[in-house]
Amino acid sequence: MIAIERKFMNIKIKTFYLANEDIQKGDVQAQLIGYTHSFIPKSSLRSFETIQIDLLKDESELLMEMHKTTRRQIRGALERGFTHVVIENPTDQELLDFQVFYNRFARNKRTHTFNSYHMQTMKLLREQNALMLTYMQDKDKNILCYRIYMTDGIVALNLYSASHFRIVDNQELKRILSQANRLLIWKSILWYKDKGQMLYDMGGLTDDENIRRFKLGFGGKIALAYTGYESQSMIGKIILRVRDLKLKLLKGIV
Repeated sequence: MIAIERKFMNIKIKTFYLANEDIQKGDVQAQLIGYTHSFIPKSSLRSFETIQIDLLKDESELLMEMHKTTRRQIRGALERGFTHVVIENPTDQELLDFQVFYNRFARNKRTHTFNSYHMQTMKLLREQNALMLTYMQDKDKNILCYRIYMTDGIVALNLYSASHFRIVDNQELKRILSQANRLLIWKSILWYKDKGQMLYDMGGLTDDENIRRFKLGFGGKIALAYTGYESQSMIGKIILRVRDLKLKLLKGIV
C-alpha cells in the first residue's frame, strides 16, 4: 500500500493506492480520503473488474496462459528489434514528454487528458520511489507506445498506457504498433517479476470489447478492485457532491 498527500483548494486529501487492509476514517488526518485500486470493499466505493497476473509463476507458464494471438504478436515484435526502455522515477521532462504523447492519444480517443493534477500525482508517487515509466521504440528511436506503472513492492499496477494505434491509417504501421504494445506489456511483466513483485495488475477492465479482449489475452485472473472517496468534513462532502454532479453532467445523466 502506498499513500500520498496533497492540498487542493485548501482541502487536505490523502489517497491510498493498493490498500490491502481496512483504513478507519478517524485514523486519517485529512478532509478527504481517496482510494485508488483498493482491494478492500467499502460501501462508499465503486467496484470494478481488473486482471491480475501471478508473477510467482515461471516465464514459460506465463506465456502458455496467454492467448495464442498474444504470443504470436509478441514473437513478431521480438523479430522487429524494438528497444525496451525502463525509467525508474522519471524526471519532470520525461513526464512532460509522456504527457504530450498521451494527450494526443487521449484527444483522438475522446477520453480524459493527462492534466496538471495527474502530473502532480505522478510526482508524488515518484517521491515514494513507486513510479516507473517505460516505452518501446523502433530502430529509428521513434517511441511507439508508453506505459506508466506504480508499485508498493508487492503489486505492480498499470496507471497509464498510450499508443497512436487509432490515429494512424497505414495498416502495416497499425500492425507494428499492436505488436509493440503487447511486447511492452510482456517486457514489463518480466521486469517486475525479476524485481520480486508478486502480482502484475492490468489496471482495470472496461466494457469496450476490444480492450477487454486485448487484456484478457495475457491470461491472469479477474479480480475486484475498488475506487472512490470518503469525506471527513462538511466542505469535503460538498466537494464530493459537486464532483458527482459534474460527472453526471459529462455522462448526460442530468
